[in-house]
Amino acid sequence: METGARTAPAKNRFDQADRDRIRRALLRYMREHAIGVPTLQKEIAAANALSLDRVPLKTLQRFLGNTHRSNEAMVRFCDRFIGNAAGPDPIADLGEQVAAFLGVWRSGHQVRPVPPDLMGVFAGRAEAARAASGSIRVYRSSAEDWVAFSRIEIESLASRPFAAVRETVTNWNRRPVPTGLHGAAETEPRRAYEGIAIHPNDCLFVLLRNVLTGAPRLYWLRRFADHPFAGHGHEAAGALDDDAAPEGQVYSTARVIFDRTEG
Repeated sequence: METGARTAPAKNRFDQADRDRIRRALLRYMREHAIGVPTLQKEIAAANALSLDRVPLKTLQRFLGNTHRSNEAMVRFCDRFIGNAAGPDPIADLGEQVAAFLGVWRSGHQVRPVPPDLMGVFAGRAEAARAASGSIRVYRSSAEDWVAFSRIEIESLASRPFAAVRETVTNWNRRPVPTGLHGAAETEPRRAYEGIAIHPNDCLFVLLRNVLTGAPRLYWLRRFADHPFAGHGHEAAGALDDDAAPEGQVYSTARVIFDRTEG
């Protein structure tokens, strides 16, 4: 981002929805450009014609992590930057369209957002795959055969009836590998997804895309026993799976359970 670039009109005050939008845009920009926070700090400073000390690294890290309520000046600098660099927010646009299409507002025209207790970070487990049968997987049915599968983060978007979702799948083929710090995450490549969640009919509908390939992924989940939610996840087999997927498999479907992680 070069100094002197056109700057978008800046607001003086930012509500929580503004802050969420700006944070998501910055995180998306970092992912798309494969940069870290120090590089982002330099680009924000340059876009605002500021010295680096005017955009403190720790303050920026806290804003990105949503751990503190950053001051208005910092948010304004970030807003000016994304007005030029990050473009529109496809997650918010998607959420508005999906929520409207599926009728999330139908109950007396009341907004029914994703419940607060379903926000946060969750660890997912799935049934281990055993073999292929036609175009689908065959699964073991005993409780001992559930394996570490993914990490999912659901983030509130203020008063909107949908939430932003990020997921990292660490064991897409659901191999029965050890769980824990040195388990599934180290046996095969991670897959990153982004998208939205809505809450129609007391279920959680999650629509995601693979950030690398654009391939769609979805979940239907609901509260189950002692778990925040459980259900099924589905994803088409694609270019990444030519070598890994059994012959004839055209999609992956799995029963999943998500539990809240500490912190």
